[in-house]
Amino acid sequence: MREPWQNDETNRKPIPFYCNFATGFLVVVGIAIWFLDFVSQQRVFGFLMSAELIAFAMIVYIFYEQNPGVSRKLLTAGFVALAVLVLLAAAVFAGVGTPAPLPLPNVSVTLYAGSVSQTVYGFGNSATSITSPGPPLTFKVGDVVNMTVVNVGNMPHNWALVTTNQTSAKVLFGAQIDSGSVPIEMNQTGSVVFKVTQSGNFNYI
Repeated sequence: MREPWQNDETNRKPIPFYCNFATGFLVVVGIAIWFLDFVSQQRVFGFLMSAELIAFAMIVYIFYEQNPGVSRKLLTAGFVALAVLVLLAAAVFAGVGTPAPLPLPNVSVTLYAGSVSQTVYGFGNSATSITSPGPPLTFKVGDVVNMTVVNVGNMPHNWALVTTNQTSAKVLFGAQIDSGSVPIEMNQTGSVVFKVTQSGNFNYI
Protein backbone atom coordinates (compact mmCIF):
# COMPACT_ATOMS: atom_id res chain seq x y z
CA MET A 1 0.00 0.00 0.00
CA ARG A 2 1.42 3.39 -1.01
CA GLU A 3 2.19 5.71 1.85
CA PRO A 4 0.64 9.14 1.72
CA TRP A 5 3.00 11.84 0.39
CA GLN A 6 4.20 14.31 2.95
CA ASN A 7 5.72 17.69 2.21
CA ASP A 8 8.95 18.08 4.20
CA GLU A 9 8.72 21.85 3.84
CA THR A 10 5.94 21.90 6.44
CA ASN A 11 8.22 20.14 8.96
CA ARG A 12 11.05 22.62 8.70
CA LYS A 13 11.42 25.03 11.55
CA PRO A 14 11.97 28.68 10.77
CA ILE A 15 15.57 29.82 11.10
CA PRO A 16 15.89 31.95 14.23
CA PHE A 17 16.55 35.63 13.69
CA TYR A 18 19.78 35.50 15.67
CA CYS A 19 21.16 32.89 13.23
CA ASN A 20 20.54 35.13 10.24
CA PHE A 21 21.93 38.15 12.04
CA ALA A 22 25.00 36.30 13.33
CA THR A 23 25.75 34.83 9.90
CA GLY A 24 25.58 38.21 8.20
CA PHE A 25 27.65 39.79 10.94
CA LEU A 26 30.35 37.10 10.69
CA VAL A 27 30.57 37.49 6.91
CA VAL A 28 31.05 41.26 7.18
CA VAL A 29 33.59 40.92 9.99
CA GLY A 30 35.41 38.18 8.09
CA ILE A 31 35.83 40.36 5.00
CA ALA A 32 37.08 43.21 7.20
CA ILE A 33 39.60 40.95 8.98
CA TRP A 34 41.02 39.56 5.74
CA PHE A 35 41.34 43.11 4.37
CA LEU A 36 43.16 44.31 7.50
CA ASP A 37 45.43 41.27 7.37
CA PHE A 38 46.25 41.97 3.72
CA VAL A 39 47.03 45.64 4.41
CA SER A 40 48.92 45.37 7.70
CA GLN A 41 50.32 41.81 7.53
CA GLN A 42 49.69 41.41 11.26
CA ARG A 43 49.44 37.81 12.44
CA VAL A 44 46.78 38.63 15.01
CA PHE A 45 44.21 38.93 12.22
CA GLY A 46 44.85 35.32 11.26
CA PHE A 47 43.97 34.31 14.81
CA LEU A 48 40.82 36.43 14.73
CA MET A 49 39.77 34.82 11.46
CA SER A 50 40.24 31.35 12.95
CA ALA A 51 38.02 32.30 15.89
CA GLU A 52 35.42 33.76 13.56
CA LEU A 53 35.30 30.66 11.36
CA ILE A 54 34.77 28.47 14.41
CA ALA A 55 31.84 30.71 15.39
CA PHE A 56 30.52 30.42 11.84
CA ALA A 57 30.68 26.63 12.13
CA MET A 58 28.51 26.82 15.24
CA ILE A 59 25.95 28.86 13.30
CA VAL A 60 25.94 26.24 10.52
CA TYR A 61 25.40 23.49 13.09
CA ILE A 62 22.44 25.38 14.57
CA PHE A 63 21.03 25.75 11.07
CA TYR A 64 21.33 21.99 10.57
CA GLU A 65 19.57 21.32 13.85
CA GLN A 66 16.72 23.54 12.72
CA ASN A 67 16.64 21.93 9.26
CA PRO A 68 17.46 18.21 9.54
CA GLY A 69 16.41 17.65 5.94
CA VAL A 70 19.48 19.46 4.60
CA SER A 71 21.70 17.24 2.48
CA ARG A 72 24.43 15.63 4.59
CA LYS A 73 26.80 15.71 1.61
CA LEU A 74 26.29 19.46 1.24
CA LEU A 75 26.79 19.97 4.95
CA THR A 76 29.95 17.83 4.96
CA ALA A 77 31.36 19.77 1.99
CA GLY A 78 30.67 23.02 3.83
CA PHE A 79 32.51 21.85 6.95
CA VAL A 80 35.47 20.61 4.88
CA ALA A 81 35.73 24.01 3.20
CA LEU A 82 35.46 25.63 6.61
CA ALA A 83 38.28 23.45 7.96
CA VAL A 84 40.49 24.47 5.03
CA LEU A 85 39.83 28.13 5.75
CA VAL A 86 40.64 27.62 9.43
CA LEU A 87 43.95 25.97 8.48
CA LEU A 88 44.78 28.86 6.15
CA ALA A 89 43.98 31.37 8.87
CA ALA A 90 46.14 29.41 11.31
CA ALA A 91 48.97 29.48 8.77
CA VAL A 92 48.68 33.26 8.58
CA PHE A 93 48.79 33.42 12.37
CA ALA A 94 51.90 31.23 12.41
CA GLY A 95 53.60 33.52 9.90
CA VAL A 96 53.80 31.06 7.01
CA GLY A 97 54.75 32.89 3.84
CA THR A 98 55.79 36.09 5.61
CA PRO A 99 59.28 37.40 4.90
CA ALA A 100 61.98 36.66 7.45
CA PRO A 101 62.91 39.60 9.67
CA LEU A 102 65.98 41.55 8.65
CA PRO A 103 69.19 41.13 10.66
CA LEU A 104 70.52 44.03 12.70
CA PRO A 105 71.69 46.94 10.53
CA ASN A 106 75.42 47.17 9.84
CA VAL A 107 75.13 50.63 8.26
CA SER A 108 73.42 53.70 9.75
CA VAL A 109 72.84 56.91 7.81
CA THR A 110 71.16 60.15 8.88
CA LEU A 111 70.06 62.73 6.32
CA TYR A 112 68.55 66.14 6.94
CA ALA A 113 65.75 67.29 4.64
CA GLY A 114 65.10 70.97 4.06
CA SER A 115 65.03 73.90 1.69
CA VAL A 116 67.88 75.07 -0.52
CA SER A 117 65.81 78.01 -1.75
CA GLN A 118 62.14 78.98 -1.85
CA THR A 119 61.51 76.51 -4.68
CA VAL A 120 64.28 73.92 -4.32
CA TYR A 121 64.45 71.23 -1.66
CA GLY A 122 67.24 68.83 -0.86
CA PHE A 123 69.12 66.70 1.66
CA GLY A 124 72.33 67.03 3.59
CA ASN A 125 74.57 65.32 6.15
CA SER A 126 73.72 68.13 8.56
CA ALA A 127 71.04 70.77 8.95
CA THR A 128 73.42 73.41 7.56
CA SER A 129 74.76 71.50 4.55
CA ILE A 130 71.59 70.78 2.58
CA THR A 131 72.07 70.57 -1.20
CA SER A 132 70.10 69.47 -4.23
CA PRO A 133 70.92 66.83 -5.24
CA GLY A 134 71.88 65.56 -1.82
CA PRO A 135 75.15 63.91 -0.83
CA PRO A 136 75.97 60.55 -2.47
CA LEU A 137 75.22 57.38 -0.54
CA THR A 138 77.35 54.28 -1.07
CA PHE A 139 76.25 50.80 -0.01
CA LYS A 140 77.37 47.28 -0.75
CA VAL A 141 75.11 44.38 -1.76
CA GLY A 142 74.14 42.65 1.47
CA ASP A 143 74.27 45.78 3.62
CA VAL A 144 71.39 46.20 6.06
CA VAL A 145 70.86 49.94 6.30
CA ASN A 146 69.14 51.94 9.01
CA MET A 147 68.18 55.16 7.22
CA THR A 148 66.96 58.13 9.26
CA VAL A 149 65.66 61.39 7.81
CA VAL A 150 65.26 64.51 9.94
CA ASN A 151 62.97 67.19 8.53
CA VAL A 152 64.53 70.57 9.34
CA GLY A 153 62.67 72.38 6.58
CA ASN A 154 59.55 74.50 6.56
CA MET A 155 57.30 71.94 4.87
CA PRO A 156 56.61 68.16 5.05
CA HIS A 157 59.07 65.77 3.33
CA ASN A 158 59.44 62.10 2.50
CA TRP A 159 62.35 59.95 1.33
CA ALA A 160 62.73 56.97 -1.01
CA LEU A 161 65.45 55.08 -2.85
CA VAL A 162 64.25 54.74 -6.43
CA THR A 163 65.32 53.55 -9.87
CA THR A 164 65.20 56.99 -11.56
CA ASN A 165 64.99 60.60 -10.42
CA GLN A 166 61.20 60.77 -10.70
CA THR A 167 58.47 60.79 -8.08
CA SER A 168 56.69 57.99 -9.96
CA ALA A 169 59.79 55.74 -10.08
CA LYS A 170 59.86 52.28 -8.52
CA VAL A 171 60.95 52.11 -4.88
CA LEU A 172 63.89 49.74 -4.34
CA PHE A 173 64.41 47.33 -1.43
CA GLY A 174 61.37 48.73 0.40
CA ALA A 175 63.55 51.78 1.16
CA GLN A 176 60.88 54.41 1.72
CA ILE A 177 60.17 56.72 4.62
CA ASP A 178 56.58 57.88 4.67
CA SER A 179 55.00 59.12 1.43
CA GLY A 180 53.65 62.15 -0.33
CA SER A 181 50.26 61.61 1.26
CA VAL A 182 51.66 60.87 4.74
CA PRO A 183 54.99 62.74 4.89
CA ILE A 184 57.49 63.52 7.64
CA GLU A 185 56.17 66.66 9.29
CA MET A 186 58.37 69.64 10.14
CA ASN A 187 60.79 69.00 13.03
CA GLN A 188 59.94 65.30 12.93
CA THR A 189 62.06 62.23 12.17
CA GLY A 190 61.35 59.13 10.10
CA SER A 191 63.37 55.96 9.60
CA VAL A 192 63.41 52.69 7.67
CA VAL A 193 65.56 49.56 7.67
CA PHE A 194 66.25 47.88 4.34
CA LYS A 195 68.64 45.35 2.82
CA VAL A 196 70.54 46.13 -0.38
CA THR A 197 70.06 43.19 -2.75
CA GLN A 198 71.09 44.68 -6.08
CA SER A 199 74.08 46.65 -7.35
CA GLY A 200 73.76 49.70 -9.54
CA ASN A 201 73.48 53.48 -9.62
CA PHE A 202 70.19 54.67 -8.17
CA ASN A 203 68.59 57.86 -6.91
CA TYR A 204 66.95 58.98 -3.73
CA ILE A 205 64.23 61.57 -3.65
